[in-house]
Amino acid sequence: MRPYLLCMEISNRQKIKKIDMQRIRKYLNQIFSYLMMEEKKASFVFCDNQFIAELNYNYFRKNTATDVISFSLADDMEPNYLGEVVISVEEAVLTAKGLKLNWQKELLLYAIHGILHLIGFKDKTSKQRKEMEQKQQEIFSKFKKIKL
Repeated sequence: MRPYLLCMEISNRQKIKKIDMQRIRKYLNQIFSYLMMEEKKASFVFCDNQFIAELNYNYFRKNTATDVISFSLADDMEPNYLGEVVISVEEAVLTAKGLKLNWQKELLLYAIHGILHLIGFKDKTSKQRKEMEQKQQEIFSKFKKIKL
């Protein structure tokens, strides 16, 4: 399978859990290959709740941590650059613990959610949320046997 992600920057700005960056890159590339018909670029930041809460406040005026924030940055100057996905590892760990799930799979679910936002999916209305959740589950089911 030819990867459709030419350049993917990944930054780890957290110390909550150790992340195998080579593996996460591999799975993110596979997700992009599954979704894309052409080559695209994106960046990913793995962070803690403090970092994502600051972004959430600065950009959306919400004074709380969240699981994932996507910044669509595609423009005429960089048409192949989709944007940046910021994912809270801390939130993934907390949510997974509460639901008795694997935190790495929760992290992957957040990544899928963020990528879907970058390619145009929205979740503002209940209809949009339903469509996005269906696509998210479709993709997640293809990659659920991962080991990060």
